[in-house]
Amino acid sequence: MTSSAADRLWDAQGLLWFAFSFAAGIGVYVWLPEEPSWILMTGLAVLAAVAVWRVGQGGKVAVPAILCLAFFAGLATSSLRTAYVSTPRLAEPINADVTGVVEEMETGAAGVRLVLAVTAVNGHPVEALAFPAKVRLRVPADSGVEVGETVRASARLFPPAGPVFPGGYDYSFRAFYQQIGATGFSFGSPTVIKVPDSELGFRPAVAVAKLRSNIAERIKASLADGPETALIVALLVGDRSGIAEQQEEVLRSAGLAHILAISGLHMALFAGGAYGAVLLILSLVPVLTLRWPVHKWAALSALGAAVVYLLLSGGAVATQRSFLMIAIVFIGILVGRRGLTLRSVALAGLVLLVIAPERLFFPGFQMSFAAVICLVAVYDLWRQRDRFGSPGDRVSGWGMATCVFLGKWVAGLLVTALVAGLATGIIGAHHFSRIAPYGVVGNLLGMPVFSLLVMPMGVLAFVLMPFGLAALPLAVMSFGVSLLLKVASFTAALDAGGGASGRLDGTAASLLLSALFAGLLLPGRKRLLAGFPLLAGLLIVFTDRPPDIQIAASGSRIAARDETGSLRWAARGRSFATDLWLQSEGVPDDAILSRKMKSPQRKCDDDGCVVRAYRIGEGSDTQQQSLPYLAIAQPKTFEAFQMDCRYADLIVTDLIASEICSSRLVLNQETRSARGAVSIWLSASASSQKTADANGLAGAQGHPPDGKLKIDKLVFAIPDPPRPWHLPGTVTRDGLRQADRASGAKGSVDD
Repeated sequence: MTSSAADRLWDAQGLLWFAFSFAAGIGVYVWLPEEPSWILMTGLAVLAAVAVWRVGQGGKVAVPAILCLAFFAGLATSSLRTAYVSTPRLAEPINADVTGVVEEMETGAAGVRLVLAVTAVNGHPVEALAFPAKVRLRVPADSGVEVGETVRASARLFPPAGPVFPGGYDYSFRAFYQQIGATGFSFGSPTVIKVPDSELGFRPAVAVAKLRSNIAERIKASLADGPETALIVALLVGDRSGIAEQQEEVLRSAGLAHILAISGLHMALFAGGAYGAVLLILSLVPVLTLRWPVHKWAALSALGAAVVYLLLSGGAVATQRSFLMIAIVFIGILVGRRGLTLRSVALAGLVLLVIAPERLFFPGFQMSFAAVICLVAVYDLWRQRDRFGSPGDRVSGWGMATCVFLGKWVAGLLVTALVAGLATGIIGAHHFSRIAPYGVVGNLLGMPVFSLLVMPMGVLAFVLMPFGLAALPLAVMSFGVSLLLKVASFTAALDAGGGASGRLDGTAASLLLSALFAGLLLPGRKRLLAGFPLLAGLLIVFTDRPPDIQIAASGSRIAARDETGSLRWAARGRSFATDLWLQSEGVPDDAILSRKMKSPQRKCDDDGCVVRAYRIGEGSDTQQQSLPYLAIAQPKTFEAFQMDCRYADLIVTDLIASEICSSRLVLNQETRSARGAVSIWLSASASSQKTADANGLAGAQGHPPDGKLKIDKLVFAIPDPPRPWHLPGTVTRDGLRQADRASGAKGSVDD
């Protein structure tokens, strides 16, 4: 590549690669084995900035220096963010009377979830206690609580749950950055406390939430109850609580779940509709059109409409990204430049990551930006092709021109579905263990209805709602949504497995996305470099072996492979953990119940249970009697524990482990509380000695007896030492009791 070509490439994509490097710094920060000093990280970023500035004084700064600066800036920003949001968290389950302001409310099948900004605990002002800033509570569905109200609830609180399995969904990570230090449920409905407005102060988030709730109620009042109404509320105000799980599952299987995330298309239709309407009205006045830049006035109006829609839709990450990009487009109109470029995508991403670096690991952020980067890159290539096309390719005649226009429109839909589907499919396979194999069909059939009927009517309903005239456009919108749901049902029925694919390894997903970005962004023959991450990612995909045993942090739930290599769960009933374990195996949702473990693989009595764990691919149904296995015991009594120490290979218990069991691998309550869930890989090879010794469990292995497997690898969900979002909490029952005694009040803290 010549110097001028490299300069043009950096001019067009430099900010995007800067954003990639910044994101890499965030990723490295999260995967560091220990928490770094934020002072050190900030110092390194400042030194890098000074070095780049000094080099720039003498001439052009090299690209690697700029990317290094972005990398250290990502490290520093993440470290500073972690130090800033750190608040007290629970160390153990407690009962407490909590008073707080309802900041968020989500309604679902299991009840209502509230996020409370805590103001008092057991009657003590929260300022006088070391207590979580926010708690999330599940309350009865008929509680009658509204956003913005101050409530008091007698609640059972727990520390935020960690990962369900190593590398899996980690609620404690999200809760840490949302400053939620406890979750739980209330004993009965909360009591609403009347507080003077002067004491509450102005809470913009609460005011917006109230407005969204009022709009949702007006929509429900205009339409009959049904799935269409729930979907309309989700599309217009971002409240997805009314959507049934089965309905969302159908949309996901059809590749249409992206319409639930208020993003680019929604924002473009809303703000673009406002721009077109204002421009049309102003164009009807010749004096204004001839003397003033009415297109700039229309752009300002569209910016205002975009701000309103951002607030009303809930402001999710995808919506924020869309708002920033649409704002750049209209600012481009104001200053006379094209706004929809890779630079605008990169700028939007950088703004969001600087504000909250943890967003990099949220599925919504990843899907939104991956899809948009790929689409903008593809359409840039398409635009360049049209620019250098032959004039002879142009057609004449309205009939042929109409056909060409429709052909390009259909081709655009197809390219959008393919490119965005590929980018989001990689991310979906990693986070949700599923893909949409017929997503192209669903998008080709459904998106015209959504783009030409559903959202335009939604925009019109928003405009007419203040005048009480929204009923007609809402009715037309409901008809369009019903068509969309029929398309989704038809597409979902094409795949009996519901798109279940099994979990894609995180490293493999990163490599495959890197290959996709490199193939679309690099010029000329440099695109061949995409083959290296592609081959590496595919190698991991085809060689990766899922764990043979999964153990929840509670220890009460276990999954192990049977004689055929199928993972089966052992517990009284299905749970969130069992669902994620089986989904990561590629098991469809409707087949999870059939994977419940049965005798003889699991045998239980009053003293506990014993589970046999087999290795994946070890044998077939005809070899059940001779297959090697690993015995897992769950003793309930000390006598059973002593017996299991003699015969079991792995013991999972809440009993205190004695020294007589030191030669066995024991996962007691203390270990599981500190290290979380466990994934185990088994091996029959005598040479496999890499086991629990590396995880601080020396002496747990030894050579297995004949007919037994041994542990080849054991991975905990929480590293040692833990990162800030996994650190043990500091709020205990004793601490709250001391506060009660100091004030002479009778507390509600209980064991």
